[in-house]
Amino acid sequence: MPKKKKKTTEKRYGNVKPKNYRAIYEEKFYDILFQLRYPLMTVIFFTTVGVLALMIINGKSDGTSVLNYFFHTVITFSTVGYTEGYDTSPDLLMVNRFFATVFIIITIPLVYMYGLVTTVNVFINSNIGEIYSYWRMYKAMENLRGHYIICHFNGITKELMKNLKKRGIKFVLVEPDQNLEKDIKDFGVEFYVIDEPHKRSVLLGVGIEHAKGLVTAFEDNTQDISVIVTARLIRPDKDNFMVFATATTEGAAEKMKLLGANEVIVPDVSVGRRMTSFILHPPSPILSGFLEKIAYGERTDIDIIEIKIPPNSDLIGKKLKDIKMRQETGATIVAIVRADGKMKIAPSGDTEIREGDSLIILGHPKALKRVEEFFKQHQRENQEVEVA
Repeated sequence: MPKKKKKTTEKRYGNVKPKNYRAIYEEKFYDILFQLRYPLMTVIFFTTVGVLALMIINGKSDGTSVLNYFFHTVITFSTVGYTEGYDTSPDLLMVNRFFATVFIIITIPLVYMYGLVTTVNVFINSNIGEIYSYWRMYKAMENLRGHYIICHFNGITKELMKNLKKRGIKFVLVEPDQNLEKDIKDFGVEFYVIDEPHKRSVLLGVGIEHAKGLVTAFEDNTQDISVIVTARLIRPDKDNFMVFATATTEGAAEKMKLLGANEVIVPDVSVGRRMTSFILHPPSPILSGFLEKIAYGERTDIDIIEIKIPPNSDLIGKKLKDIKMRQETGATIVAIVRADGKMKIAPSGDTEIREGDSLIILGHPKALKRVEEFFKQHQRENQEVEVA
């Protein structure tokens, strides 16, 4: 029977290989070692010649003698200076010294000057320390899971990265401008690459398949659009992979949403609305600062999340006081948004949970993680429907 050919499943974004940044610096390191091949071969060759010649001249091949000959050879072309550091026959003393003299004349320029100078020159001019630091960074970057990819280094993303650091959320910065690398290092970015984020190989190389989301904040909307399209080509599921962007106009923002962005912020509009809120609701030194810090993630001791009640939740039809969420997690339900858009603020314990409800929950970040687990545990597994 003819053998069945294995079907090669092509990925929806094509057979593009991730760019391996660690391998790039491994290759640079191997290039440095490759430059040392001739100096090392020279040292090894003349060391072997020196040891073998002394063994032949003195007619000794025992372990102690061989070690002495090896030591004698090394201190010869290292110009340390010596007398014979081993027992030799008086008849062979002059032969040994004649060999040592000739050996010094030959090996000093070849081994010491050529080998040593070349080796030192390679290490000084190769930036091996910098290559190692890059290699170590990219090796650690390969292990990231649930991180965010941030495209472009500017004022907006700097503020974003600062807040993500406070929360201990890992991210990788992708910046196409090589000239900004020093500023990126000075800012203390842990993981970054200097490359074009609209390329599939680059996004794959920074772990988009294992990432939680992506943020693109270029000043030019065409670059943002290119990044969004590429990201959605690789990760089309908008629920499991979030894409956030900035736009210069509301029209551009709508286009980005149509192309796959979950949310798009227009900085001018956001700032204008914020200023309007100050005028309409004069800020209280405590209250406005408190709400702003929660909304913008500046506080690390309190946060707010939304939990949507799915159709398979066994909490549907139960009262808030019966589910004992507060006792188990330490978080508080501050509002419920019904499926029809109506909102119940500070719901009482007798409030019933319905399918499609969105629960607005306030609490410590650790408590909110327990909340997510709590509601996951109350989801029934999909039961198979038997067809008669």
